[in-house]
This record gives sequence, C-alpha cells and structure tokens, in this order.
Amino acid sequence: MNRDLANIAAAIAAVVVLAVGGPWVVGQLRAMPDAGRLAARGSQRVVTLEISGMTCPACAARIHDQLSTTPGVSACEVRVPQARAYVVCDAAVADSSVLAAVHHAGPGYLAAVVRQ
Repeated sequence: MNRDLANIAAAIAAVVVLAVGGPWVVGQLRAMPDAGRLAARGSQRVVTLEISGMTCPACAARIHDQLSTTPGVSACEVRVPQARAYVVCDAAVADSSVLAAVHHAGPGYLAAVVRQ
C-alpha cells in the first residue's frame, strides 16, 4: 500500500514539474539557432559571437547588416535576448574580420568569439 502511494505521489510530482517547467524548456529549445541550416555547407564554419552593447532589435539589425556584408560571410543570425550572433562564414575568414564588422556597426558594440 505504501508503495502505491509513493508511485502516485511521484506521478503527481512529475506532472506538476512538467506543467511548470515544460513551457520554459520549450522556450529554450525555440531560442536555439537552427544549426543544421546554418552549417549546411562543409567548407564553412559557424562562429558564435557574444555581443555587448546590443539592447534592441534596431541594434541587432545594424549588426546583422554589417555582418552580412562582410566578405566571406554567407549567413548570420543576431539574437538580442541571448546577446549573441551566429555567423556562417568561409573557413578562411579571420575572426578579426567578423569582430571588426560588429565594431563598425556602431561605437558601442563590442564582440568576442565564444566558439567556432
């Protein structure tokens, strides 16, 4: 009898945890970039940038415009809530070129490579 009560209590706890945490998990999964689409080309690499000074969608648009016009960059995605940019570029593109593009978007923007 005690085992049945423990199983019922565990099932109820699992349902409550899923009800409370489920929307958060779904939101986190939706916020992830589509890495398959971004890195579909084998001769390219994905560079993740952490960007400071970006506070609104207009900031993200300026940074996106600068990154997308950088020679060798084929795609980029800028996300304000994560303060990150995901850049798909040729393997020969130097990190300094991508970082310079962020700086050229405006004097208040700074970027650092998180991973390649």
